[in-house]
Amino acid sequence: MRKVDATRARLFEAAIAEFRRVGLARANVARIAREAGVSRPTFYFHFPTKGHVLLDLQLLEERALATRLDRARSLREALHELAEGVIDLEARLGDAHLFRDMFAIYARRPAGLPIDDQPFPVVAALTRHFADAAARGEMRAGLEAEPAARVCLTGLFGLMIGLPSAPSQRRADFGLHFSLYLAEGER
Repeated sequence: MRKVDATRARLFEAAIAEFRRVGLARANVARIAREAGVSRPTFYFHFPTKGHVLLDLQLLEERALATRLDRARSLREALHELAEGVIDLEARLGDAHLFRDMFAIYARRPAGLPIDDQPFPVVAALTRHFADAAARGEMRAGLEAEPAARVCLTGLFGLMIGLPSAPSQRRADFGLHFSLYLAEGER
């Protein structure tokens, strides 16, 4: 690993630990840099803002979730994998506030963050599943794949960043939400 990559990785890990400790809003860049063994300007060389760290975390986790979705063979299976993947992610992060901050960054759209330039792998994977499902008659008639995928994900993330829920309640809420997209015989 190149020195620049190793430094960025240390900063990323130190920032995530700081976010878990005090939250994004109260995270201190000087503390993050000190924990990573670098100077504060080095943090800004790698991450122009704390939000950029969250974008990196989001993209990393979204790629893993898209890979999980790509293995699904039907829309129902893809939606199940999406729900389980998001529930697993929340548990793996181990911090509900970090989890919500990671997703809420898209709703807040802070100035200077290249959110619109993100590749959104989960949107692409879910759009493919919706398009395939429409061709197979698995998706509710009258829906278009890409807008349906975006609205589906927006609703899912809204449920996730809303009030905290146990995984069993999340699964029930997701099931109800996903039923809106499945054809009558697929629900």
